[in-house]
Amino acid sequence: MSSSFFLKGKSRHVQKRKGEKIKKKQSKRPTGPNLENGHDSSESDLDLKKFSDVDESESDHETAEQKKLRLAKKYLEEIEQEEAKRAEEKELDDAVEKRLQRDYLEQTGKLKVEIADSYEQPKEEDIRLIRCKEHRLTLTCLCVSGNGFVFSGSKCGTIVKWSIKEKKKVASLTYKTHSSLLKGGILSLAVSTDSKFLASSDESTNIQVWDPTSFKHLYTFKGHKDIVTGLVFRKNSHDLYSASKDRSVKIWSLDEMAYVETLFGHQSPITSIDALTRERAITSGGRDNTVRIWKIVEESQLIFNGPVGSLDEVKLLDEEHFVSGSDNGSLCVWSVMKKKPLSTVQEAHGSENGVPRWITSIATLINSDVFASGSYDNYVRIWKVQDSYRKVLPVFSVEINGFINCMNFTADGSRLYVAIGQEHKTGRWFKLSSAKNGLLVVNFTIKS
Repeated sequence: MSSSFFLKGKSRHVQKRKGEKIKKKQSKRPTGPNLENGHDSSESDLDLKKFSDVDESESDHETAEQKKLRLAKKYLEEIEQEEAKRAEEKELDDAVEKRLQRDYLEQTGKLKVEIADSYEQPKEEDIRLIRCKEHRLTLTCLCVSGNGFVFSGSKCGTIVKWSIKEKKKVASLTYKTHSSLLKGGILSLAVSTDSKFLASSDESTNIQVWDPTSFKHLYTFKGHKDIVTGLVFRKNSHDLYSASKDRSVKIWSLDEMAYVETLFGHQSPITSIDALTRERAITSGGRDNTVRIWKIVEESQLIFNGPVGSLDEVKLLDEEHFVSGSDNGSLCVWSVMKKKPLSTVQEAHGSENGVPRWITSIATLINSDVFASGSYDNYVRIWKVQDSYRKVLPVFSVEINGFINCMNFTADGSRLYVAIGQEHKTGRWFKLSSAKNGLLVVNFTIKS
């Protein structure tokens, strides 16, 4: 038994040694594809050889001059990349600096872009009247939103939303569908800078707040004791200022849907209101012949005594200058630093039977030297201010048939929207039967 066990073990030992020799011989043979790792070892050897050749060609096999040239090129590339990055950063810094400077000048009322001389007289094809069946009566007010829509109101108690791009009606609120909210004719409209809120007033004492996108009713502000004649949002905020025949100005916060405070001072019904970025509002007092600037934070007011008649319209040119229009036909340009007008245009729209035509609306292009005035002489007149606001000169007139009840420039000044009617927005003293009720779009060409 022991011998057979020994022989068996010996044969196993010999087999093991033979295996070792076989492995040695195999290692000397050229290696083929390695199926286990999935790549050819000969290819990896070639790759290594290739890389070593490249290194040698770039370092060992180049002359001193070639090496200097290669390093110089590499250095130049690095410099170009660094300078390009610095140029981008400098452009960004310059853009930020210009924006901050512009914002500062705008806040202080010193920003002025002189573009009046760049305006060209619009041609017939640049003027278009758009109408809809919802506006059966005279258009009384309008406002332009920053996202490409215009909202208009009329004496028949309807609010219509127009698309600027398509120049057609896209939605409407009518007295029939919202009789519980809309009471009589629409007197004023205002939209916030971010187009989140639309406010409207009518022949009631309430202010309605809507979603401009869906026309969903959001809230009703109550507090005025008489009809609300004017609405305006403070720029870049949700603070709403309202003016009323009850001779007061009220401030509302739409972020909280709450009343803030009331301002008193006018001795007769307020006819119009305007505001820009500062926490200030400007109002015209109608028959009390005053324009008042309300400094809300300081809790004070500035009083400016206007010409004889009713001061019906007032609009800000910038934070330091404004334009007023009266029923005696005069246009006045003012500075907040002076109690008297800097310049006055008497009978800006002529007279009829010896009676000056009223100024029914004013539109200003903010922080520029351009403004427009309207009456019922069938013309919208474009004006420019010069010589430090001490002179007002006519630029051109646009022929329009009807009462010019409200106007608004777009932010870039390329368009003017005009609410036209057969009657004055606040009464029916007389009627222009040849006029058509509608929204007029005037496209301007501005030379570069």
